[in-house]
Amino acid sequence: MRRYAAATTTRVLAIVVAALYVMPLWYVVTTAAQPPGGRQGELVPSGVRPENFAEALASAPFATFFINSAIVTIGSTAVQVALSCMAGYALARLPFRGRGGIFVLLVALLVVPPEVTMVPLFILTTHVPLAGGNNILGTGGTGLLDTYLGLMVPHLASALSIFLMRQFYLSMPEELADSARIDGASEWRIMWQIFTPLAWPAVVTVAIFAFQSAWNDFLWPLVIIRSNEMRTLQLGLTVFFQENSTQWTLLMASVIVISLPVVLLFLLGQRTFQQGVAAGAVKE
Repeated sequence: MRRYAAATTTRVLAIVVAALYVMPLWYVVTTAAQPPGGRQGELVPSGVRPENFAEALASAPFATFFINSAIVTIGSTAVQVALSCMAGYALARLPFRGRGGIFVLLVALLVVPPEVTMVPLFILTTHVPLAGGNNILGTGGTGLLDTYLGLMVPHLASALSIFLMRQFYLSMPEELADSARIDGASEWRIMWQIFTPLAWPAVVTVAIFAFQSAWNDFLWPLVIIRSNEMRTLQLGLTVFFQENSTQWTLLMASVIVISLPVVLLFLLGQRTFQQGVAAGAVKE
């Protein structure tokens, strides 16, 4: 009876938690599909109007916004994965002075909210030498404002990604590296051709985190973008906010379409993602 009661309680709690996650999503779907004149917030919509999605995408140059988001997301994801692999391997496998202190600093950065670094990043981005009309001292122009590279800046490196790669590299046997060194392989070759292919679950996990972070970023593009042509998809959603009202139906329809790439990416790499997250629990 105790086991039955415990199992029943667990199932009930699981259903409640699942409902808490499903209800907001259901609200988004029903609002996006409701016909004109429908009441917002209906649990069961009075009808379905698929034309809302086409109308929402036609309300702004979303094709341009999609290209901007794709360039920024793919570029920053590729760079972050490469840098995380190299930094993680160095912290896990290469003996050098100060490695422990760097790792402690890395763990400390995990608890720093991104809003804290917003102003320093903006200052650094606007004062890049010889960029955007700046002189050699980084003054006189706009730096990397309103550029793809400027949009990528916060997503080029991540403390969490480096930590995950380090933990995964630590879980691999040292005999693999010793055998490769005996055969004359360099550390660069050992990292990319031996350890990194074995760390594929962690690589996929880092890629998913990086993709999701860059794709869904709203605050940094809002700060750094000046022209309508450089807007990303998240900034494009602001076209549905009017001075005295909000087009909720079209807004929710656009949100569903914009969310599809992240959802599909996670579904494709779900199993590998779970293995990569589990690897982060490996202790040194």
